[in-house]
Amino acid sequence: MAIGDRIPKKLFQGALSTVATAVYTAPAGTRTQVIEVWLANTNTTTIRNVTIFAHGLATGNTLIPLYPVAANGLQMLDGAKIVLTATETIGFKQDVGTDVIVTIYGIEEVLA
Repeated sequence: MAIGDRIPKKLFQGALSTVATAVYTAPAGTRTQVIEVWLANTNTTTIRNVTIFAHGLATGNTLIPLYPVAANGLQMLDGAKIVLTATETIGFKQDVGTDVIVTIYGIEEVLA
């Protein structure tokens, strides 16, 4: 890849847990723009609350605390425009269980 190349891609897809976890780390020499986040609650009876973090997992890095996802429901955050530089992360946790699936799409840009 050459400097300036922009690669649209799926950055992550997987189940969340109750522990704040970095699910994507921007690679060295890149800048990543998160453009869509999909949250699918596979629990058929219970609302789940998801917390989203950017640039680290500390409380001060919380973007959205306790974002509700309906039972058997889907929430999409489009146009998120979260920008991560090399080694910065996006992370998630849910309130109970492991039944929320997150899918993240974005663009990695080569800087060096």
